[in-house]
Amino acid sequence: MDLMTRRTVPLTLALALAATLAALLSSAHGATATSATRESAVMWAISQVGTREIGTSNCSRKINRWERAMGLKVPPCRVWCGAFVHQAFLQAGVRLSARLIDPHRSYLDAVAGRRGLKRIAPSQIGRGDIVFYKFRPRVLASHMAIARGRPRDGMLDTVEGNVSNAASVETRGVKYIVLAARVVASR
Repeated sequence: MDLMTRRTVPLTLALALAATLAALLSSAHGATATSATRESAVMWAISQVGTREIGTSNCSRKINRWERAMGLKVPPCRVWCGAFVHQAFLQAGVRLSARLIDPHRSYLDAVAGRRGLKRIAPSQIGRGDIVFYKFRPRVLASHMAIARGRPRDGMLDTVEGNVSNAASVETRGVKYIVLAARVVASR
């Protein structure tokens, strides 16, 4: 067994176990399948932490695959926080709109309850929900992330793509969230 296989086999088993556990817990507690889907998306996203783009290009073989899976042509390489979120849910069995590549447009979809997204109050944020941030002027949102849990003490733990050119876990103040959304599409 080569080094890469020895590293990926335990991760694959852990992801499968987490998805199974989430499905069992959701059925035991009367939750919807969407809870298991969100859990699977979070687990996949966490497994991608450390994925990097090449330099500051917004490109890499993996990121380009994620954008192609959205139905986008590559090149050009795009800001990829939305591709990261899209791929997390795709790996969990839900195909969201390719509009997710653009946080501003996805913000509008969530507000309108379209394309598998539904706006929720920031106080309702839970594991696997999508949060939007505004770091640039003249847009409603310029970045998105997946919540790793509920807000606590004014802070929210997230997993995000395209932060300092990589996928990473972050903790941000909830005061910076401009919108929260739940994926409502079923498996």
